[in-house]
Amino acid sequence: MRIAWRSLWRGWRRSAIVVTAVTVGLVACLFLVSFSNAFVEELVSTAVETRLANVAVMARGYAANPDVLRNLPGDGVIAQIAEGFPGAHASPRLLGDGLIQSARKSSRIALAGVEPERESRVSVVSRSFVAGGWPAAGAGGGARRLGELALGGALAERLGVRVGDKVVIHTPGESGLGAFRVSGIFRTASSSFDKTQVFVSLADAQRLLDVPGRVTEVALALDDPEKAAELAAFARAELTRALPDVELDVLTWREREPRLAAMLELMGNTRWVAYAAVFIGMAFGIANALLMAVYERIREFGVLRSLGLPATHLVWLVLLESLMLTLGGVVVGLAVGVPIVRYFSVAGLDLSQFSAGLNEFGIGAVVHLRLRGGDMVSPLYIAVLTALVAAAWPAWKAARLRPAEALRHV
Repeated sequence: MRIAWRSLWRGWRRSAIVVTAVTVGLVACLFLVSFSNAFVEELVSTAVETRLANVAVMARGYAANPDVLRNLPGDGVIAQIAEGFPGAHASPRLLGDGLIQSARKSSRIALAGVEPERESRVSVVSRSFVAGGWPAAGAGGGARRLGELALGGALAERLGVRVGDKVVIHTPGESGLGAFRVSGIFRTASSSFDKTQVFVSLADAQRLLDVPGRVTEVALALDDPEKAAELAAFARAELTRALPDVELDVLTWREREPRLAAMLELMGNTRWVAYAAVFIGMAFGIANALLMAVYERIREFGVLRSLGLPATHLVWLVLLESLMLTLGGVVVGLAVGVPIVRYFSVAGLDLSQFSAGLNEFGIGAVVHLRLRGGDMVSPLYIAVLTALVAAAWPAWKAARLRPAEALRHV
């Protein structure tokens, strides 16, 4: 240990270059991984808080074939039972498709009938209004009745409407016609959601879709999203016992959107790609520095061997130098990288110039980096492994030196 430590300081310039390379690589790696974490978490959060919910209760087969005729009782019993789970909030929804028409244009829409007070507990929309608010709850009337609706900002721009303007909604069926006044305009992080989504009161949606007293799903949100699986198990057991005659499915967002879950798992593996890229490059730098050090110290190694130092100890000498260099770079890298990431986790990384593309993925213009504890532990293990692998060839070269030849080396 003492010889290895002194050797590093004797060639301090070379050591400083290697430590700096490891530091820069690790800082870049932490930044990339924390950005990936933030990207994934915001993507999931947007999808869950706009359309999926942590857990959804729906009629059997509705997830595979979303037909409005596959519905559930809308009397509030399901929501009341589900909210028996600690930290759970329920919102009945009636979902369907339709056409919205203003004085200027028309557009296809995804229609959602909700109870505004309940929906505000499970949806990010309640925090995304840029004008007005939720439609007022009330019983549906005839075609001449002006109900209220809220719609996305992108859809409002397409239709050329503002709060207070009149629009008409058409849905399939004989009663699928209604005149409405815009009560609110919202903008979420998902532009695709804002381009098509329209909210009306649950009573108005039941009238338009001709399913009085019915809903297509009950969306469940949690104060702690990590308990989604527990909530799903609780809801299955309690609802089966309380409503034995109702065929229903209880699905977490991962079960409801397996493609999104698979994509997120794939994106989560990008951290290992980042680690591999950084530490492979680091390995070549360490190996090059140690190999040069070995060639410069051939006479020194010859003296050590002549004094009785075993070849295995010479191998450990080179390995220790590699470990010291790498761990020094990791310590400095964590000391520099963690505060940088912490700063951007609070202040956020402004990507407004890319907002149009990010909104397609459900990502906002400002991304708050996320750094987990494991993100700082994993580089340490990988760095040690990298140091050992990078030092293997220089150590092998040093161990093969013959004392007599090494003493004559110039």
